Amino acid sequence: MRFLRSPIGATLVVLVVGVSVVLGATAVRVHEQTAAPRTESAPIDFESMMVRTEDVEFVASDEVALSGWLIRGRPELPPVILCHDFGSSRSSLINVALALSRAGFSVMLFDFRGHGSSGGGRSTLGLKEKRDVLGAVDYLSKVEGLDTRRIGIYGVGMGAHAAVLAASDRPSLKVLVLDGLYPDVAYPLVRGVYREWAFAVDYLGFLPRGVFLAMSGTAAGEQRAADVIGELLGRDVLFLAPAGDSGLAEEMQHMYESVPEQTEADGNLIVLPATHADGLYAEHLSRYHEQVSEFFESRLGS
Repeated sequence: MRFLRSPIGATLVVLVVGVSVVLGATAVRVHEQTAAPRTESAPIDFESMMVRTEDVEFVASDEVALSGWLIRGRPELPPVILCHDFGSSRSSLINVALALSRAGFSVMLFDFRGHGSSGGGRSTLGLKEKRDVLGAVDYLSKVEGLDTRRIGIYGVGMGAHAAVLAASDRPSLKVLVLDGLYPDVAYPLVRGVYREWAFAVDYLGFLPRGVFLAMSGTAAGEQRAADVIGELLGRDVLFLAPAGDSGLAEEMQHMYESVPEQTEADGNLIVLPATHADGLYAEHLSRYHEQVSEFFESRLGS
């Protein structure tokens, strides 16, 4: 007790309490960034849209139960998988799905683990979600009437990161449209925890990364889309960057430049006033859908 009452002891107590408070606050923020309330897939009147869907149930490559919809298209066209962002659900991408369906593609939308109607718990912002994409690819390969030798994939944020990681394991994922792709999971995690506090983002990122590792058993920098994207040979990749987020747009520029310049690969970067990653409205919405659909048509439609 005498030691605790001494100047050194009192200072030590203050430091311990301060560190505990900081760690506790960081843990709360990391929890918020990885365990968003589930957004159930809203009921959609597909009949009024003259679209026929099938409810599908399948498992991720690590056996997590997943739910989705399959919209059948022309059998001669490859299917396209749609991957939503963190805290969202498959229904958030229905307008993209309808645009691709009108172009004749079969489209699969599903809820990632911990989202919508799927099983699973805490999100890893695109790391373990890679296994969900692998499960979707493997499921489609068993669906009668689909040619899955070439598959398109569209992803937003977390979905884009998971799509890139999955493409490294599934060569059949030939055409990728990546909206708001971040270089690694630490990027949205640290910025989400510290928000606008630039100093903490630059120098205290080790704290949320450490908490993330403790909570998920997975390191935020374990698999980086920025490292994988340059190794995807023979793929067509479209990057959609939000003009309103200059930091993310710059990161996407770096990743775009890492795509191999060869005849088999075709890298494209488009900076838009708005994307699915940061909100779409009015004329931006229709133009966005046109660009996504046109890219898949030009790469998968022939």
